[in-house]
Amino acid sequence: MIFRLSVSRSAAASVAIAVLFACTSHAGANQDTTDFEKLIKDKSPAYVTVKFVLKLRSEFGDRESESECTGVMIEPKGLVLVSNSRLGLGGFMRRFGGTATPTDIKVLIGDDTEGVEAKLLGRDTELDLAWVQIKEPSEKPYAFIDLEKAATPERGKRLVCIRRMAKYFDRAFVVTEGRVAGRTKKPRDLFVPGGGMEIEPGLPVFAADGAVVGVVVTQMPDSEELEGGGLASMMGMRDMLSGLVLPSAEVVKATKRAKENPQPEPTADEDEAKEKNGDTKAAEDEDDDE
Repeated sequence: MIFRLSVSRSAAASVAIAVLFACTSHAGANQDTTDFEKLIKDKSPAYVTVKFVLKLRSEFGDRESESECTGVMIEPKGLVLVSNSRLGLGGFMRRFGGTATPTDIKVLIGDDTEGVEAKLLGRDTELDLAWVQIKEPSEKPYAFIDLEKAATPERGKRLVCIRRMAKYFDRAFVVTEGRVAGRTKKPRDLFVPGGGMEIEPGLPVFAADGAVVGVVVTQMPDSEELEGGGLASMMGMRDMLSGLVLPSAEVVKATKRAKENPQPEPTADEDEAKEKNGDTKAAEDEDDDE
């Protein structure tokens, strides 16, 4: 009798523990789901599609193609942040003696399929950032990501980000997460994300509470750093291609500089005139100013 009672109590205890564990796991799963759903609900309205015609000019000939990239609204009056390289303004073409000029820029907001006209306000090649301004903003303020409300997480802290799939997949929103794996001081202050996060240049990365940590950028070593070749160059390329996060404070400073010194929207005619006049110094000075 005593033996049976002991077994019954043991079995009851096991069942209670199992139920408690299941409830805890279920609550955790619900919390994770809520986190992702809330992030998309709160942040996704600020994500836009930037469509443009990219005109390429090189020694192999000229061509143009329609392209698009995802950007994020950072001010209620229509200022959009995008990746400089994704907009076709990276340093790759120039290194090989060519030019890439985005024209006919349009910003698609929400379910809009036509887009509103926009212009290139400024760019920072070194930071891999560019700013696109809607020419005639709506009277109603746009949903935007406030870069001023930032977080500075330590190593090991949770990170989350939103990206959009391709047009073929209806530009569906996808949330991935990871951790702060490290932080660099050279060539500048950068967070190193880890944990298999799927990040995209030009888009923000958030802390677990939704505060902005920074913006994903591509950092391209200069020619001298790549001349050595071998293992050092391979490691540099790996770090460059893995994607890094520029802290929000630095993005805010860069945005302020771009607004204070707006650049006229480049045109193919201007690029052609520079080439005919052999004005390579103007291009170099432009990069120095950035």
